[in-house]
Amino acid sequence: MSGSKFLTVWKLLVVFMMLMSSIGCTHHFVAQQCPMKPGMVPEFSGGQPVTIANAQDAPEQVLIGSQGIHKWMGNLQQWTDTAIGLVKTELEKRKIMTTEGANRQLKLSITRANIYWGFASIRCITSLKVETGDGYVREFEGNNVSPWTLHRACNGAITRAVAAMLNDDTILAYLKY
Repeated sequence: MSGSKFLTVWKLLVVFMMLMSSIGCTHHFVAQQCPMKPGMVPEFSGGQPVTIANAQDAPEQVLIGSQGIHKWMGNLQQWTDTAIGLVKTELEKRKIMTTEGANRQLKLSITRANIYWGFASIRCITSLKVETGDGYVREFEGNNVSPWTLHRACNGAITRAVAAMLNDDTILAYLKY
C-alpha cells in the first residue's frame, strides 16, 4: 500500500472512530409505583386530612446514569409524582384523607437519583426531601439493588425512600394528630 493510500485510510478510520464515539443512545426513564411490601411501614392511623404537594420545580430531564455509550435520563418532577402516589396510597390505607387545601401539608421532592451498574446488579439511589406544614425538613434515602432490571432498581428506590419517610417519628407524629 502506498503512503498516500495508507494516509487516506488512516484519516477515514480516525473520522469513523470520532463519529462512533459521539453517537450514543439516550434513554428516558419514567418512574412507576412499586407497592410497599407488608412491614415496610408501621401501622398507624390519623385523623386530619393532608395536602401532598410536588415541590420539585425542575421540569427538565437530568442525567441519572450512564453505561458505555448509553445515557439514562429522568424527570425528577415526574419521579416526585410517583412518590406522592405511593404516599397517598399508604395514607388512604390508614384512613387519612389526602385533599387540596388541608391544614396539614407535606411538600415532597425527589432531589437526586443515580444509577450504578455492578457485577450482575443495578443499583439506584434516590433522595426524597420532605417538608411538613410546621417546618420540619428532612431528606430520606432510597437505596435499592436489582439483579435484573433498571426498572426494579429505580422504582424500588423510590418506594424505599417513601418507606423511610413513613418510618420517621416526627413525620408519623405530624400525620397522626
